[in-house]
Amino acid sequence: MPDSPRPLAGRHVHFNGLGGKGIAPAAALAHQAGMRVTGDDLADNHRTTAFTAEGISVTLGANTSPQGAEYLVATGALPRQMGGPRRMARLEFVQHLLAAHDKKLIAVAGSLGKSTAAALLHRVLTPLAPSAYIGADVPGLLCGGRLAAGEWAVVEACEYQGAYRALAPEIVIALNLVQNHEDDFGPGTAGFERSLASFLTDPPAPPRLAVMPEDVAALLAPRLAGNSSLMLETVGEDADWTIDITGVDPTGTTFHLARHGTHAGTWCIPAPGRHLVTAAACALVTSLHLGVALADSADALAGFRLPRRRMSTMHHDDRLVLIDDNARQPGQAAALLQALRQAHPDRHLVIAVAPWGRKNQRDLGAWALGLSEADTVWVLPVGDAAVPGGEAPDADVRLAELIRLEGTSAYTVRPGSDLPLPTGRRADSLVVATAGYDASLKTFSVLHDQTIAAFGADPAPVA
Repeated sequence: MPDSPRPLAGRHVHFNGLGGKGIAPAAALAHQAGMRVTGDDLADNHRTTAFTAEGISVTLGANTSPQGAEYLVATGALPRQMGGPRRMARLEFVQHLLAAHDKKLIAVAGSLGKSTAAALLHRVLTPLAPSAYIGADVPGLLCGGRLAAGEWAVVEACEYQGAYRALAPEIVIALNLVQNHEDDFGPGTAGFERSLASFLTDPPAPPRLAVMPEDVAALLAPRLAGNSSLMLETVGEDADWTIDITGVDPTGTTFHLARHGTHAGTWCIPAPGRHLVTAAACALVTSLHLGVALADSADALAGFRLPRRRMSTMHHDDRLVLIDDNARQPGQAAALLQALRQAHPDRHLVIAVAPWGRKNQRDLGAWALGLSEADTVWVLPVGDAAVPGGEAPDADVRLAELIRLEGTSAYTVRPGSDLPLPTGRRADSLVVATAGYDASLKTFSVLHDQTIAAFGADPAPVA
């Protein structure tokens, strides 16, 4: 844990990997706290550009440790160095800074969807002027970070290698438990169950309240048994807080919440996707515990906008809609497809996927099932993820074969080659969605341009 809080304004902190989505919001917090911020990254991106526009000195091409820096915050991907400034992991630094400003933390944890859920929570808590550390490009925040006047701070809590153990939250939202980070937790979910239960119960500073879906609570129940200090609130169909979806249209979803049968309110999420309802329900339960009025949370939620690369529209006309999303697990891909069906019910739905990882092989059967609700699937090459410990070089071919066995048209696609555009009914009205890691952004961009050219459409993107 970090040492006792001290005034930080004017102190020099340097960030290695400044353009990374986990480091950038920490740097934004430091900048807004009045610290002297410098940073570096191996290559430029939209985040380093944003920091340069803020007057922050950014070095490109190498990771450095500048003379006189008191703190060095680095991504876990970089090797540790001996000597020099005090080195801190990103969440250790975030805890240190927020504690120095007397903030109470709400940690958003889970296997998937933490950034979107944290952005939802931050929006719902608007009446309380919350601070934020979110690993995504959230509208209205500087690279996912904000230091605000209110007493609460929303923090996306990364579980990988126990990073969230640096935090001391008063409230935890635990979204889901699915197999992920097998190189750290092992196969299945038992490893993460142990880690999350420890995060919720172990001293020195366990939270006082946890909010989670009922299925997560059921998985954690054996590990939380006998803990009387943690207040647990569940959401779901047969939970403390029940969800009743009352309206679904292309623009969003309306739902009720009731606590033990007593109606608590009605809200509307202005974005398609039933998966957002659970995240919003957890956020709203938290807001009610903190005293936010129903009308205020409803007004705040009405202004919610998804973070960048969460069903982001890249192009839209009568014949072609292009969507980009960071879906990189089968469940995320299935949720994206459901949301696209809701938003564009009359269009032929094509999804182009690059799910490949360098540390763990994908479960191709689960991916085939998750993608089966598309009309057409384009599977992109494995590329440089074909490394020891990563993917097999022919994983794209095998995935396409498995998708076809599920009854869905599937093709392996090489960007730059001819695209297998659908024919027949609805073929002149398409949604094409790209889904996968940020590392595939250049490939996705080529595919976007190629698809637009194939339709003879105006190449100007939609903001």
